[in-house]
Amino acid sequence: MLMKKNLVYGLLLLSTLSVSLNSCRTDEMLTGTEQTQKEKISFFERFEKEKSLSKNAGSSNYAIPFGNSMLAYFEKYPEKKTELENKYGTVDLSVSSQDIGGDEGDNRKLLFFPMLKDGKVVAVIAGVVNGERDYLYFDVHQNTNSDVLYLINKFQDYYDSKTISRNSNNPIDVGEVIIIVTRPVKLNMYDGWGGNGGLGNPGHDMGGGNGDFGGNGGGGGNPYTPQTQNPCEKMKEQNQSTEFKDKVKDLDTKDKFDKDKESGFASAYGQPKTNYETLANTDKGNVKMPEGNKYFGFMHTHLDKQGVVKIFSPMDVSTFLTTCVGNAKSKGSITDAYAMVITSQGNYILKYSGNGNTGMNSNSLGNWNSWYVDTFERLTQEELNNPTKIEELFTQFLEQVVKVDGLDIYKSEKETGTPSKLNYDGKDKPAKPTPC
Repeated sequence: MLMKKNLVYGLLLLSTLSVSLNSCRTDEMLTGTEQTQKEKISFFERFEKEKSLSKNAGSSNYAIPFGNSMLAYFEKYPEKKTELENKYGTVDLSVSSQDIGGDEGDNRKLLFFPMLKDGKVVAVIAGVVNGERDYLYFDVHQNTNSDVLYLINKFQDYYDSKTISRNSNNPIDVGEVIIIVTRPVKLNMYDGWGGNGGLGNPGHDMGGGNGDFGGNGGGGGNPYTPQTQNPCEKMKEQNQSTEFKDKVKDLDTKDKFDKDKESGFASAYGQPKTNYETLANTDKGNVKMPEGNKYFGFMHTHLDKQGVVKIFSPMDVSTFLTTCVGNAKSKGSITDAYAMVITSQGNYILKYSGNGNTGMNSNSLGNWNSWYVDTFERLTQEELNNPTKIEELFTQFLEQVVKVDGLDIYKSEKETGTPSKLNYDGKDKPAKPTPC
């Protein structure tokens, strides 16, 4: 282990306890890259450039470059993300402390994020970027030291208040939340951050320069976007979720198909896991998405009624592209977005793997409705009850009418949830399935 003695921060109410902005780090992290890397970390460079030009108070939130840098690191070193989550829990990058700076002439920045397991804050991860902005590291702290407990409790108070608010029918969007913690009270030469009586065990270390944390060069307000995940892999991962499978099972019943109104759930980003919220109905009995930018997906039923088309409607497609894809792009990853329709004849999922430019305009939904109604209203009830015919026409609809690159439909096997991509294969031919 290598210990560096530099100016450090006395942290949180105790003037005798300080936090070093240079931690004890594992030798594997002290590579030639650290010693020779002079290129600024792109997220901090762009963020501070935009900050100097912007009058928007939101631009001063250092959680943005710290969080984006961490995501970029996880993208490059996924095994580190797995190791950290298995050992400590999930980092909530949407909640942080304020940034903590040094005295005049000391341009380093320190910032904390909470880590959660089973909905409880169990640790904090501290990020420190040097004054030159060409080296950054993160350390996890999880012990019984009073200052660590102060931070854990401070973050936990936020989640507790959020739960109370939600229970009182006044939900809070998770968004960018800054928790103000007590600022360091003095500087000295004590290296307390990494050991020797400091905050405790340095925990999981991640360190490097722009080559490790630089990502795709994004910087200011837009989150780092990892490389596009394969939709099939994303659905397989989703199908491992007990909660997701339980929600599908709840909807995939004769009782639900025989109701007068559709049933469904919206999927919302949450920490440390996805939240599922029951969908409300319109006056006509259709489900409708709630307002807010945290919703990245939905599942719902189509009923066993005369004339009902047991696959997605044009409005379903529009809602998926405008709401789910849009929210996923800004809050997570585009491939998080999904729409699912559950019917007595089959279950179907919409996924999107494009670049976010859907090409939709004010006339799109009207044009889609015109073709859809004209085509499906011509079908007899016997044809409407034939999933092969419905799949043929819907894949034709996506390919020839909607025409959004990256938009695909998958059929989800009812017993296992295994998806197969459906492609239009020509008039009067069954849609061509490609198993994931």
